[in-house]
Amino acid sequence: MVNSKIRQLMNYITFSDIPIWQKIVIFAGGGVAWFIIIAFIGLGAIVFVNDSSRKLTDEVVPHIQASQKLVIKIRGANVSVHNIIIHDEVETVNGNSQRAKALLGNVTETIKALLDGGIIRDYSDLNGELIEEIKVSSINDGVSVEYLKDVLRTGNNLKALLEDVTSLKLLGIGKGGLSPEEKTLFMKKLGEYDALTVQAVTVISKLTSTISDEQKEHTERINTVLKQSMIIFIALGVLAISLLILFSYFLKTSMTRPLKAITDQIKGLSEGEVDLTKQITVGSKDEIADLSTNFNMLMQTIHDMNTFKKIIEEDDSLEDVHIRLAKVFYESLMLDDFTLYETSDRKKSLELVHTPYSREELCCNKEILIDSNLCRAKKTGHRVSSITYPEICKQFLLGPEKFHICIPMIVGGRIGGVAQFQFDKFSGKEHERPTPILNPACIERQVSKAEQYIKESSAVIEAKRLTSALKESSIRDAMTGLYNRRFLEEYVETLIAGTTRSGGQLGLLMCDLDFFKEVNDKHGHDIGDAVLKETASVIAKSARAADLVIRFGGEEFVVIVKEEKTGDAEAAAERIRKKISETKVKTSGGIIKKTISIGWSQFPRDTQNFWEAIKYADIALYKAKESGRNRVLKFEKEMWTTEAY
Repeated sequence: MVNSKIRQLMNYITFSDIPIWQKIVIFAGGGVAWFIIIAFIGLGAIVFVNDSSRKLTDEVVPHIQASQKLVIKIRGANVSVHNIIIHDEVETVNGNSQRAKALLGNVTETIKALLDGGIIRDYSDLNGELIEEIKVSSINDGVSVEYLKDVLRTGNNLKALLEDVTSLKLLGIGKGGLSPEEKTLFMKKLGEYDALTVQAVTVISKLTSTISDEQKEHTERINTVLKQSMIIFIALGVLAISLLILFSYFLKTSMTRPLKAITDQIKGLSEGEVDLTKQITVGSKDEIADLSTNFNMLMQTIHDMNTFKKIIEEDDSLEDVHIRLAKVFYESLMLDDFTLYETSDRKKSLELVHTPYSREELCCNKEILIDSNLCRAKKTGHRVSSITYPEICKQFLLGPEKFHICIPMIVGGRIGGVAQFQFDKFSGKEHERPTPILNPACIERQVSKAEQYIKESSAVIEAKRLTSALKESSIRDAMTGLYNRRFLEEYVETLIAGTTRSGGQLGLLMCDLDFFKEVNDKHGHDIGDAVLKETASVIAKSARAADLVIRFGGEEFVVIVKEEKTGDAEAAAERIRKKISETKVKTSGGIIKKTISIGWSQFPRDTQNFWEAIKYADIALYKAKESGRNRVLKFEKEMWTTEAY
């Protein structure tokens, strides 16, 4: 798969997989494409550098400036606090306190601007005039955000300590001095303020370092892109010139090589036997290659048909042929919605053919299964298509949403079945406007191929049907339609294996009409045959679907009962005996009523040998006859004393 894709890509690159006029257009367009590529790369580099530079100037640099101003303001506030300590004038203390508060408030505003984005205004702490405005974007880096939040908390703590220090200082001035305890508290608050100042400056330094690293990263990225762009420009220039020379050679050879390849291959085929598997290999898909492609398709179709026919000829049964045909429809022809019908001349009916690939449900009126002549394709022997003629067949029930094409399967000069293909008319989800999806040309090609496969398989299907009919006739009793003794002999190993594997029991019923010879002697063999047919019908209807009814010979019947629970075999025997005794056979000479005697045994309970169990049932039948007839008798060991049967 990978090699095929690579080969297809190489054919396209070498101008093999495109028409001749496109080769010239693409070659000319290649130069334009290279120009666009180089321009696109250059434009991309410029855009990247501009974007990175903008981020530096608009984001990173303002962040660094803001972090530096934070340090200045925090330190300025610290200076004002120490001025509060060394002065004893109320006005001076209040002035420094207000200045420190303003600086710390500015710190808070700056941090909020860095977190949310906005404008930072820097005012003079001497005259209050606006010095500078810095527009900043919000900082999104998690580490930097934590630094800012830490400084914000520290700033709030500094404001609280500032209030405490100012209050204690003013208290001392008012009283003419502080008490020892108050002095201790005053110095403690001052120490805490200095410690928090150092902590805040340290955190801001880390923030500045982080932002500086980001600045360095942007700068390095810009330099890297510029260097890479230069290398790419040089490499692309060399590559473009090399490819120009290479594709010039490809363009020349792509126009001359196909003609030579076609000539050589046809000459080779003309000199020897035709090999259907031998393909003309041109390696191109231009106008010159159309001839070789069509020739290869013809040879491949013939080869596939021959191969398919050989395979189905070797299949074991008609069912295998139907499955094989359905698989071709589903997998090879992509006809994934179809139904197969098989006709029965004897019953004049249609039957669904079940495969893993076809529909299991009926798309047509169920009446066609009873009367096959209601099917238009079966009746006329011609293709029926609702694509070319809508609503052509009134038996098709899915007309509103599907098209259909029916192909008659002509087998042995008669219609042996019908292949029906269904196609959706529309696509689209619920509540959306449906859109047509039918491609009549594509469908016609696929259905025509399917029709070819049907024609190729018709002779094989006829042969398999005849073989199946012959086999069926060899294991069925012609008069009663029941399985015969030969069937039991062929099936017995499978029956024994299944019983042994499941650990179950079989009830073997040996049934024999009482005084049947009198019917033939008194009424003739025609009446005797009628009595046998009716007896066979009654026994078959009295048995369950899982039971086997076999005409063992003459007026003897064997019923094999799969015992799901104890007593099933005896119940079946009594049911048969009672039904036979109640049955009246109407004949030209009057009504005949017969009785039946039944002996039964169990396998493998009575014996591990199946045929010995049959013999045991026959012994029990003999004892039932001896004891008065019209009765059911279970085999007992004392009935049989001989060692070998």
